[in-house]
Amino acid sequence: MSSAGLVLAAGSSRRMGRPKQLLAYRGRPLLEHVVREAGESSLDEVVVVLGGSAEEIRAGIDFGRARIVVNPDHAEGMASSIRRGLAAVGPEVDRVMVILGDQPAVSATLFDRLLALQSSSGLPSAALRFGELLHPPVVLDRSLFSDLGALEGDVGCRAVIRGRPELVAALPAEGGGDHPLDVDTPEDYERLTSI
Repeated sequence: MSSAGLVLAAGSSRRMGRPKQLLAYRGRPLLEHVVREAGESSLDEVVVVLGGSAEEIRAGIDFGRARIVVNPDHAEGMASSIRRGLAAVGPEVDRVMVILGDQPAVSATLFDRLLALQSSSGLPSAALRFGELLHPPVVLDRSLFSDLGALEGDVGCRAVIRGRPELVAALPAEGGGDHPLDVDTPEDYERLTSI
């Protein structure tokens, strides 16, 4: 079964005031952490979707084995980046894992556990579960690609998995707690770096 990771990193970082993808975190740019873990996982390919400040980000990050695509319509919201990422994977890809580029507290091990869970569950999707809440990263097989492609605006795969939870194998988050921190504002970044 062929699996592709779609790392969504096309946002223009309006609330942060500068490209959050390049913020320093544990000695490397924030996005580089996510891309590196995806590259070290068992994903067959990794596609990073850039948009705002794409050239600056491309120059400032080691993308390893990941392939970059640029979403010129990134201002339309996350759904346009998901569509751009889906268009970039080949017809041989059986499933995608949607990964948020602003959640550096992910790991190759987590990605592999989600892929294995989706495969063994017989369900078309797998996601992290925090309490009763399903959250990215999310694995979705080809039967759900049309649902992803139909999303509009600043809506991501959460709309698909939360709207049809019976299709999702849930991986309980280790240690419970809150969902991974999305770094959107200076306050989020301060929380991240104080952990």
